[in-house]
Amino acid sequence: MRVCYGLVGMTRGHAARALAIGQELLDRGHEVLFCTEGDAEELLSARFGKERVLKTSTPKYYLKNGRLSIWRTVFGNRKYLYGRRKLAKPLLAHLQEWKPDVTISDYEPLMWQASKVLKIPHVAVNSQEFFISSPLPKGLSLAHRIQAKAGGLIVRRFSPTADLRIVGKILVEKRPKSKAVFVGAILRKEFDNLTWQPQGEHFVVYSCPMLEQSLAGINRIAQREQKRGKVFGVPASMVEGYDWLDHQPTSETGFLTAVCSADFTVATPGNQFMAETLLLGLPVLMTPTPKQFEQEINAKMQLQARPHQYAMFHADAQIPDPSMAHYDATDASGRSKTVDLIEALLTQ
Repeated sequence: MRVCYGLVGMTRGHAARALAIGQELLDRGHEVLFCTEGDAEELLSARFGKERVLKTSTPKYYLKNGRLSIWRTVFGNRKYLYGRRKLAKPLLAHLQEWKPDVTISDYEPLMWQASKVLKIPHVAVNSQEFFISSPLPKGLSLAHRIQAKAGGLIVRRFSPTADLRIVGKILVEKRPKSKAVFVGAILRKEFDNLTWQPQGEHFVVYSCPMLEQSLAGINRIAQREQKRGKVFGVPASMVEGYDWLDHQPTSETGFLTAVCSADFTVATPGNQFMAETLLLGLPVLMTPTPKQFEQEINAKMQLQARPHQYAMFHADAQIPDPSMAHYDATDASGRSKTVDLIEALLTQ
């Protein structure tokens, strides 16, 4: 089976999901071509080799005054929703020679167009589908409910139709009428054997440039706790001047090593990293990206489900203590379930 896998290039979470599914596909003897750019291109090329990664243009986030702008992001990406036929032409020329059997889209619009032209099955894999296919957490504001509904409809536009919709999401239920398939956490195979073993020396900061203003408060927590903060996800220049923070380069293995030996993390509550910390039992101070309503909803879900493991970040925040409560482990079999479903789709 030949699989063409398109994913958005920004942020580590989409790439982490592709690393998990891609490795499972390759381990089962299938061929995979990833189509992406940016951070995802770097991480996938490092794991699978440059010959398995085709650089393509993907949707992006847009900022205003250093903060995420929802309207600029929607407007800036309109070409992917309304001009995908033209944008997909170079990709189609390549795929007509490569001859894929199926396309996968993770928040990426060109795979759907390719599947239509090539007349092959199309699979949508993402976490944002839960905006439409799941009940939202209790106590959510009306503004967040409106944003979630609108966000879900936009995500659907990337794959208006799909032979299979797979949702890799934790701590959510499925609406009875939804045709999506919920598989739980889609984690890399490395997590099958990883355990959290804090060393009492450092904590991990998993952030982004839009959260630069939080670094001063994180530095104060590092000094208070007398632990170094290993900072991933921001340029080195942003960390300069903070005595207790150390910039870390982009590295899949380096990140995992740092996380598994950290005492706690300060992190944006994205879907993938929250699933990883949930499995490991790692305490997290959450810092949602301003105006990123999915992360704000994720944070609310984590607080409701695991108040002893997750807390909101502020300069005087106390580190959560997961040992105060017992929780069942999250369903971490999403990687194998996803590939099972794709294989079954092609053998029908």
